[in-house]
Amino acid sequence: MRRLIIKEPITGETISLLAQPEDYNGEQGWRIITPEKDSFVILERNGEWEVIDDDIHPEIISAIGDALHPYARYNSLS
Repeated sequence: MRRLIIKEPITGETISLLAQPEDYNGEQGWRIITPEKDSFVILERNGEWEVIDDDIHPEIISAIGDALHPYARYNSLS
């Protein structure tokens, strides 16, 4: 599990999130856990991060993706 510190792009607030690797139908994903213990899964597809099971503002996902970049593995099934 990784701790991510991101600057929330809308409010500018610093947020501490947890990221846990997760297999999502054969793809490498990350379960992101918020301070409130809510969670959602993101996957990197074709160089873009996408949320699988929730509706999160794209700028926040981009900030999370930037923070995950050193840990994420490129996974291409094509």
